Amino acid sequence: MVAVMKLYNKPECPFCWKVRLALAELDIDVEIIDHQSPEHIDEWRAITPRKTVPILVNNDMVVFESNVILEYLHDISGNLLSNKPDERIVPRLINKYSDGVIGAGLREVIFEKRDKPEHEWDLERIQLGIEKFEQALEYLSKQLGNKKFFGSCYSLPECALTARFGLAEAYGVAIPIRFANLINWFTRMKSRPSYQKTAPQICLKNE
Repeated sequence: MVAVMKLYNKPECPFCWKVRLALAELDIDVEIIDHQSPEHIDEWRAITPRKTVPILVNNDMVVFESNVILEYLHDISGNLLSNKPDERIVPRLINKYSDGVIGAGLREVIFEKRDKPEHEWDLERIQLGIEKFEQALEYLSKQLGNKKFFGSCYSLPECALTARFGLAEAYGVAIPIRFANLINWFTRMKSRPSYQKTAPQICLKNE
Protein backbone atom coordinates (compact mmCIF):
# COMPACT_ATOMS: atom_id res chain seq x y z
CA MET A 1 0.00 0.00 0.00
CA VAL A 2 1.08 3.56 -0.63
CA ALA A 3 0.04 6.62 1.34
CA VAL A 4 -3.63 7.53 1.02
CA MET A 5 -4.38 9.45 -2.17
CA LYS A 6 -7.42 11.56 -2.96
CA LEU A 7 -9.42 11.25 -6.15
CA TYR A 8 -11.90 13.99 -7.02
CA ASN A 9 -14.48 11.98 -8.86
CA LYS A 10 -17.81 11.78 -10.70
CA PRO A 11 -19.22 8.22 -10.61
CA GLU A 12 -20.52 7.93 -14.21
CA CYS A 13 -17.66 9.84 -15.83
CA PRO A 14 -15.71 7.30 -17.96
CA PHE A 15 -12.49 9.23 -17.42
CA CYS A 16 -12.94 8.97 -13.65
CA TRP A 17 -13.99 5.34 -13.84
CA LYS A 18 -10.89 4.27 -15.73
CA VAL A 19 -8.75 5.89 -13.03
CA ARG A 20 -10.75 4.12 -10.32
CA LEU A 21 -10.18 0.83 -12.13
CA ALA A 22 -6.44 1.43 -12.28
CA LEU A 23 -6.31 2.30 -8.58
CA ALA A 24 -8.30 -0.83 -7.71
CA GLU A 25 -6.15 -3.07 -9.89
CA LEU A 26 -3.04 -1.66 -8.26
CA ASP A 27 -4.58 -2.04 -4.79
CA ILE A 28 -3.82 1.60 -3.98
CA ASP A 29 -5.61 3.09 -1.00
CA VAL A 30 -7.54 6.13 -2.18
CA GLU A 31 -10.13 8.48 -0.74
CA ILE A 32 -12.89 8.99 -3.31
CA ILE A 33 -14.31 12.51 -3.12
CA ASP A 34 -17.51 13.66 -4.81
CA HIS A 35 -16.40 16.73 -6.76
CA GLN A 36 -19.84 18.32 -6.36
CA SER A 37 -20.20 17.88 -2.62
CA PRO A 38 -20.63 21.31 -0.96
CA GLU A 39 -17.57 20.89 1.24
CA HIS A 40 -15.29 19.99 -1.69
CA ILE A 41 -16.53 21.88 -4.74
CA ASP A 42 -14.39 24.97 -4.19
CA GLU A 43 -11.45 22.79 -3.23
CA TRP A 44 -11.29 20.84 -6.48
CA ARG A 45 -11.96 23.88 -8.65
CA ALA A 46 -8.96 25.58 -7.08
CA ILE A 47 -6.50 22.85 -8.05
CA THR A 48 -7.32 22.28 -11.72
CA PRO A 49 -7.13 24.88 -14.49
CA ARG A 50 -9.86 23.17 -16.53
CA LYS A 51 -12.36 22.72 -13.68
CA THR A 52 -12.81 19.06 -14.61
CA VAL A 53 -12.44 15.66 -13.00
CA PRO A 54 -10.72 13.33 -12.37
CA ILE A 55 -8.05 14.91 -10.25
CA LEU A 56 -5.60 12.77 -8.28
CA VAL A 57 -3.82 14.24 -5.27
CA ASN A 58 -0.88 12.42 -3.73
CA ASN A 59 0.58 14.50 -0.91
CA ASP A 60 1.72 17.68 -2.71
CA MET A 61 1.39 16.18 -6.18
CA VAL A 62 -1.74 17.21 -8.11
CA VAL A 63 -2.39 15.32 -11.34
CA PHE A 64 -5.26 16.10 -13.71
CA GLU A 65 -6.22 14.64 -17.12
CA SER A 66 -7.10 10.95 -16.88
CA ASN A 67 -4.40 9.69 -19.24
CA VAL A 68 -1.69 11.56 -17.37
CA ILE A 69 -3.03 10.08 -14.14
CA LEU A 70 -2.81 6.56 -15.58
CA GLU A 71 0.75 7.15 -16.73
CA TYR A 72 1.61 8.51 -13.27
CA LEU A 73 0.10 5.44 -11.62
CA HIS A 74 2.20 3.25 -13.90
CA ASP A 75 5.30 5.26 -13.05
CA ILE A 76 4.86 4.77 -9.30
CA SER A 77 3.78 1.13 -9.53
CA GLY A 78 5.39 -0.30 -12.67
CA ASN A 79 2.26 -2.37 -13.25
CA LEU A 80 0.02 -0.72 -15.86
CA LEU A 81 2.25 -1.10 -18.91
CA SER A 82 4.87 -3.51 -20.14
CA ASN A 83 8.48 -2.77 -19.21
CA LYS A 84 9.34 -3.05 -22.92
CA PRO A 85 8.93 0.26 -24.80
CA ASP A 86 7.71 -1.37 -28.02
CA GLU A 87 4.95 -3.19 -26.11
CA ARG A 88 3.64 0.08 -24.69
CA ILE A 89 2.73 1.64 -28.03
CA VAL A 90 -0.48 -0.27 -28.84
CA PRO A 91 -1.94 0.07 -25.31
CA ARG A 92 -1.31 3.80 -25.39
CA LEU A 93 -2.86 4.16 -28.84
CA ILE A 94 -5.95 2.17 -27.86
CA ASN A 95 -6.33 4.20 -24.69
CA LYS A 96 -6.50 7.34 -26.83
CA TYR A 97 -8.78 5.60 -29.33
CA SER A 98 -11.16 4.78 -26.50
CA ASP A 99 -11.42 8.44 -25.54
CA GLY A 100 -11.61 9.95 -28.99
CA VAL A 101 -13.43 7.37 -31.12
CA ILE A 102 -15.29 4.89 -28.90
CA GLY A 103 -16.36 7.72 -26.62
CA ALA A 104 -17.63 9.86 -29.48
CA GLY A 105 -20.39 7.46 -30.50
CA LEU A 106 -21.40 6.52 -26.97
CA ARG A 107 -21.56 10.15 -25.94
CA GLU A 108 -24.41 10.73 -28.40
CA VAL A 109 -26.43 7.88 -26.90
CA ILE A 110 -25.73 8.60 -23.25
CA PHE A 111 -26.23 12.35 -23.47
CA GLU A 112 -29.54 11.80 -25.25
CA LYS A 113 -30.88 9.19 -22.82
CA ARG A 114 -29.52 10.50 -19.55
CA ASP A 115 -32.07 12.29 -17.37
CA LYS A 116 -34.73 12.25 -20.09
CA PRO A 117 -37.99 10.28 -20.30
CA GLU A 118 -37.97 7.84 -23.21
CA HIS A 119 -40.66 9.71 -25.13
CA GLU A 120 -38.30 12.71 -25.42
CA TRP A 121 -35.35 10.78 -26.85
CA ASP A 122 -34.03 11.78 -30.25
CA LEU A 123 -33.99 8.30 -31.79
CA GLU A 124 -32.03 9.41 -34.84
CA ARG A 125 -29.24 10.79 -32.67
CA ILE A 126 -29.19 7.57 -30.66
CA GLN A 127 -29.05 5.38 -33.78
CA LEU A 128 -26.23 7.41 -35.27
CA GLY A 129 -24.30 7.08 -32.01
CA ILE A 130 -24.79 3.31 -31.96
CA GLU A 131 -23.64 3.03 -35.57
CA LYS A 132 -20.54 5.08 -34.83
CA PHE A 133 -19.79 2.90 -31.80
CA GLU A 134 -20.18 -0.34 -33.77
CA GLN A 135 -17.97 0.93 -36.58
CA ALA A 136 -15.28 1.79 -34.05
CA LEU A 137 -15.30 -1.78 -32.74
CA GLU A 138 -13.86 -3.13 -36.01
CA TYR A 139 -10.43 -1.74 -35.18
CA LEU A 140 -10.58 -2.91 -31.56
CA SER A 141 -11.57 -6.44 -32.53
CA LYS A 142 -8.63 -6.70 -34.92
CA GLN A 143 -6.22 -5.33 -32.31
CA LEU A 144 -7.40 -7.77 -29.65
CA GLY A 145 -7.49 -10.87 -31.84
CA ASN A 146 -7.25 -13.95 -29.63
CA LYS A 147 -5.21 -12.26 -26.90
CA LYS A 148 -6.28 -12.07 -23.26
CA PHE A 149 -5.43 -8.35 -23.07
CA PHE A 150 -4.86 -5.64 -25.67
CA GLY A 151 -1.23 -5.48 -24.61
CA SER A 152 1.00 -7.97 -22.85
CA CYS A 153 -0.74 -7.41 -19.52
CA TYR A 154 -3.73 -5.65 -17.94
CA SER A 155 -2.97 -2.09 -18.95
CA LEU A 156 -4.37 1.25 -20.08
CA PRO A 157 -6.89 -0.11 -22.64
CA GLU A 158 -8.41 -2.42 -20.05
CA CYS A 159 -9.08 0.55 -17.77
CA ALA A 160 -10.39 2.79 -20.54
CA LEU A 161 -12.51 0.31 -22.48
CA THR A 162 -13.99 -1.44 -19.46
CA ALA A 163 -15.43 1.92 -18.42
CA ARG A 164 -16.73 2.69 -21.92
CA PHE A 165 -18.26 -0.75 -22.45
CA GLY A 166 -19.77 -0.73 -18.97
CA LEU A 167 -21.58 2.53 -19.65
CA ALA A 168 -22.58 1.34 -23.12
CA GLU A 169 -24.24 -1.73 -21.61
CA ALA A 170 -25.97 0.35 -18.93
CA TYR A 171 -27.48 2.62 -21.59
CA GLY A 172 -28.64 -0.21 -23.82
CA VAL A 173 -25.79 -0.32 -26.35
CA ALA A 174 -24.68 -3.92 -26.90
CA ILE A 175 -21.52 -5.22 -28.51
CA PRO A 176 -22.69 -6.99 -31.70
CA ILE A 177 -22.28 -10.76 -31.70
CA ARG A 178 -19.88 -10.59 -34.64
CA PHE A 179 -17.32 -9.16 -32.22
CA ALA A 180 -17.25 -12.30 -30.08
CA ASN A 181 -13.69 -11.65 -28.92
CA LEU A 182 -14.70 -8.25 -27.53
CA ILE A 183 -17.74 -9.74 -25.81
CA ASN A 184 -15.56 -12.39 -24.19
CA TRP A 185 -12.97 -9.80 -23.22
CA PHE A 186 -15.60 -7.59 -21.57
CA THR A 187 -17.05 -10.58 -19.72
CA ARG A 188 -13.62 -11.27 -18.30
CA MET A 189 -13.18 -7.64 -17.30
CA LYS A 190 -16.54 -7.62 -15.49
CA SER A 191 -15.53 -10.74 -13.55
CA ARG A 192 -12.52 -8.96 -12.05
CA PRO A 193 -12.95 -7.62 -8.49
CA SER A 194 -12.01 -4.14 -9.72
CA TYR A 195 -15.24 -3.92 -11.74
CA GLN A 196 -17.55 -4.59 -8.82
CA LYS A 197 -15.49 -2.28 -6.62
CA THR A 198 -15.51 0.70 -8.98
CA ALA A 199 -18.55 0.51 -11.26
CA PRO A 200 -21.22 3.22 -10.90
CA GLN A 201 -24.55 1.99 -9.60
CA ILE A 202 -26.22 2.16 -13.01
CA CYS A 203 -23.78 -0.50 -14.26
CA LEU A 204 -24.43 -2.86 -11.34
CA LYS A 205 -28.23 -2.85 -11.24
CA ASN A 206 -28.50 -5.84 -13.59
CA GLU A 207 -25.52 -7.75 -12.22
